[in-house]
Amino acid sequence: MEHLRIGIVGNIGVGKSTLVEAASRKPYNELLLGTIPNRVGDEKVYAFQEKFNVQVLDAFYKDPIGNAFMAQIEFFNGRLERQLQIEDRKGIVLEDRTLAEDYHIFGIAQKILGNMTEEEFLTYQRNYELMTQEITQPDLIVYLKADVPVLEERIRERGRDNEAGIPRKYLIQLNQLYDQFVNRHVTCPVLVIDANVDTPLDKYLENTINKIVERIRSLDLRVTTPGISKWVALPETAATLKAIDAETKLENYLKQNPNLISIAGNVGLGKSTLTALMQRSLKISGLYENPEKNPLLEKFLKDKKTYCYDLQLHFLQMRKNLQITGTSGGKSYVMDRSLLEDLLVFCYQFHKDGFLSDNELDLLTAKFKTVCNEIPSPDLLIVLKGRADLAWSRIQQRGREMEMEGGWNKSDINALNRWYRTYANDVYRFGYHKGKVIEINVEKIDFTNRIHVGYLFEVIYDTLSS
Repeated sequence: MEHLRIGIVGNIGVGKSTLVEAASRKPYNELLLGTIPNRVGDEKVYAFQEKFNVQVLDAFYKDPIGNAFMAQIEFFNGRLERQLQIEDRKGIVLEDRTLAEDYHIFGIAQKILGNMTEEEFLTYQRNYELMTQEITQPDLIVYLKADVPVLEERIRERGRDNEAGIPRKYLIQLNQLYDQFVNRHVTCPVLVIDANVDTPLDKYLENTINKIVERIRSLDLRVTTPGISKWVALPETAATLKAIDAETKLENYLKQNPNLISIAGNVGLGKSTLTALMQRSLKISGLYENPEKNPLLEKFLKDKKTYCYDLQLHFLQMRKNLQITGTSGGKSYVMDRSLLEDLLVFCYQFHKDGFLSDNELDLLTAKFKTVCNEIPSPDLLIVLKGRADLAWSRIQQRGREMEMEGGWNKSDINALNRWYRTYANDVYRFGYHKGKVIEINVEKIDFTNRIHVGYLFEVIYDTLSS
């Protein structure tokens, strides 16, 4: 990712816009930028305030029942438009209300209050699901939380005409939905800020931003593709020579400092390609699974429910052995697929599909946790990110019989991609991984382009040596 996304969430009047605006200016922006490792120098803090059509908002407050559906679609479209702008930023992005709040807070609130018909809500719900399939949650959610009397006082103080008639029961309902949203639907790390505090505004902002800075640093989140634009802007010869230098530097480092690098990512996004490329270019050893020699895989593809649990145990043992080899300390290795994907991606999806029971998932979780406690983590986990439709098109292009005949379909790849959105954070926050992590967007990095690969090797070197 070229940016670190921080979602600022909370009820009407809690102070989101004030915090976002202040955090994007000095001195607070410099505090936030100080959390970015290996800064290039052109990173910024971007404040994406919530934008809405005032006429639509006024119409909604005057007639919630008649205008709820129209208003929610308009607000949702505004957030979608903002999301497109976010993708091109480099540095730290502050989002005043996240896209998910549109549905989980305000959309559901309108249904609870009876302002949307069943048909309207189902239409809105389907529109939200289709339009957000490839949009990930922020890297961090900052939840500003305040009691309703405090919210009412602040709404009165700012004196917006269209908010004057907001009923207390609506604010109560939103507060309840925010608690449910943060505790049940948010999968990224969360920082809860008590916004009830009666302190001077400057002091409150300083304390809050310092807490955000501390939280970012505790998560070891990384802006992992900050400089590729500078590489491709160089003359081709200069960029190629720079790529050769980066490859040589990383090769020498891995020769002198034995490391295990593990490659994770959805089926079809290029794990095996990157593993083989690193093995050959950097003169390190590769660790691969051999699906043709797996005694259970073919049986599983024919009868998933019967063989799912045993197959996951097989993968656990197989990847445990590979990881032990890779962390033996004799030399550097690169491993095709990480051990934890089997649990945090595939087991969870198989459980959702009904192929693993609750008890089987609990047993597998305990077994994976035990193994992770027993053996060293990879020194670096590289997580490949990309759209599900890109992964699916590559699966079709390579035409592997085992994948196409009873293996994966497009809906499977879509489902797996949702787990991969938070995988880089999940391995940390669930206590499974102790090494370093970087995420690579395969839609911006071409593994067949030597200049792109040189840039990637530089990122890997900087991460391992820092």
